[in-house]
Amino acid sequence: MSFLFKYNEKLKFDTGNENYFELIKDALLHFSKVITLIFSPVMKIVLIANGVKYGKGIKVFGMPRIENRGSITLGNNMRLISAKCGYNSGNIAGGVFMRTSKEGKIITGDEVYLNGTSIISESSVTLGSRIMIGANTVIMDTNSHNVPYENRLKRWDKIKRSPVVIEDDVWIGANCFIMKGVKIGKGSIIGAGSVVNNEVKPFSIYAGNPAVFIKEIDKE
Repeated sequence: MSFLFKYNEKLKFDTGNENYFELIKDALLHFSKVITLIFSPVMKIVLIANGVKYGKGIKVFGMPRIENRGSITLGNNMRLISAKCGYNSGNIAGGVFMRTSKEGKIITGDEVYLNGTSIISESSVTLGSRIMIGANTVIMDTNSHNVPYENRLKRWDKIKRSPVVIEDDVWIGANCFIMKGVKIGKGSIIGAGSVVNNEVKPFSIYAGNPAVFIKEIDKE
């Protein structure tokens, strides 16, 4: 029985519980987590119905909202977390939302974790691999409206659009906005509540509104 109390690194990452004893107790006390896990395979039907291409090992917790008029391609071993109650980190408020226009495309690498994340594309949004995104972050490659007031509610063809690129191993905190034309370099961290409207250097921490350079990250 000692294995029940043995520390398990993978279990801790996947469920927040350090051993199987804690996992069992957690399941008994919070049965809604178990329901979310059981129905995860069923929720993939939302991806299929909206023409989303996805890799192996994808997990869909809760009901995502997908509006795919362009193309969405998701990598292997991803997590789409739309449930407030679930294993892993869970979600603070809204669900995962992905929308593409006819010209828009969303592409991700492997092991990308979306926690109530919104991704809106009218050009292209490209995410690398091993990316963690905190709850309620919004990523957009478009202004959505024109800047000149006389065209703000019309002339959709004049709206500015520019691709967004987020490289491998990036961690984005909760409640961030990643704006059009932004490139976030490999291994960087974006502090919670930040608005990113300029390029982020690799292996760096940025935070604030607008997000500014804080310090470099030790690569060791």
